[in-house]
Amino acid sequence: MGYYAYKARDNAGQLVTGNLEAATEQEVINQLRQMQYTPVKVGPGVAPKATKVTTFKADPVSKKSQPVKIRDMTAFCTNLSSMTDAGIPLLDALNMTSGQSDNPYFTYVIQRITQTVSDGSSFSDALSAYPKVFSNFFINMVRVGEMSGTLDNVLRNLADFLEKQETLKQTIRGMMIYPCMLMIAGITVIMLIITFVLPQFVTIFNKAKVPLPVPTQVLYETGLWVKMYWYVLIIVLVGLFFGIKMFLQTEVGKKIWDTVILKIPVIGPLVQKVLVVRFSHTLGAMIDAGVPLLQGLDITRQVLNNTVFVSIVNEISMSVEKGEGIHAPLVSHVEFPRDVTYMISVGEKSGNIGKILNKISSFYEIKVQLDVKGLMVLIEPTFIVIMGGAIGFILASMILPIFDMVKTIQK
Repeated sequence: MGYYAYKARDNAGQLVTGNLEAATEQEVINQLRQMQYTPVKVGPGVAPKATKVTTFKADPVSKKSQPVKIRDMTAFCTNLSSMTDAGIPLLDALNMTSGQSDNPYFTYVIQRITQTVSDGSSFSDALSAYPKVFSNFFINMVRVGEMSGTLDNVLRNLADFLEKQETLKQTIRGMMIYPCMLMIAGITVIMLIITFVLPQFVTIFNKAKVPLPVPTQVLYETGLWVKMYWYVLIIVLVGLFFGIKMFLQTEVGKKIWDTVILKIPVIGPLVQKVLVVRFSHTLGAMIDAGVPLLQGLDITRQVLNNTVFVSIVNEISMSVEKGEGIHAPLVSHVEFPRDVTYMISVGEKSGNIGKILNKISSFYEIKVQLDVKGLMVLIEPTFIVIMGGAIGFILASMILPIFDMVKTIQK
């Protein structure tokens, strides 16, 4: 038997230090868990000196940092959850996890967080020093896990949450790649025809003194202008792109865009379902973790990137403050399908709102995937028809003068 010094967090998230008599470090960890403490550090020797909380300052290299990908965060949460669940103290788990990332900046961040926790700060406070890496949702979930002594479960849930969000994002991104490639290929073919192929035909027609039909003349003049002033076209397109982008970043522009996109046929319902998934998944995870409902709604508001849905969440927050619940304000909004509002109403009455929200999220994730597949089936023939029609019009403009030339030769 010997004495071991420890650092741990109690249910309130406060740092606790002291000595325990035990045969091994693992026995100390088991005793701390029985005391409902979250082990931070266990080692031989006397208790450490009084610790001081680290004062967080801006990361001096954050402006040059590499983006931390979702897969890095998912691996971090999974590894850390497995280690803490196995009884490894948080500080030791962080030390081991810091060497498992391929991202140098993320490794640096974990090392800084490890040092901060070692200095006596809570894990959630250490994470809050890096808001560009760890979202407010992530930090609050970890804080709840520290206070409830269920940090390993919270980290496991976070890994699942991040993985589902990444899958949804990749599904939507994959949907956009194919039509973009079709559009680029079609525009390239059209530009080549009107700038290089058509002028050669027009030269032949002019030598044969064949008058050009109006469509052929328009395309020919357009091709000449593009060939001579291509840089003007690029400047206009780039200026238009950044102009629209700047407008959409304004409050008015974003509100208009968020309203319009929800009303676009086919696209609007898909975006609506994605936002319903984000709302239900985020709020459900927060409620299951023990986060107060108002605080969970505030964090959910930050996850939704649509002013229409943010406005609805604001109404829900006011309703909750009045004691009316979540269901009441949703009834008057068509953005939330009737089955969603009904299930939320049932969840509130039964007291299982977190579980119900997670079921809604899972159900609508499947709907989103099916809608994406259906949209992909619709996009392909639509783009082929549009591009085929455009190229067909150009070819017809080239063939019409040929008929006139043949008539002239026959005479």
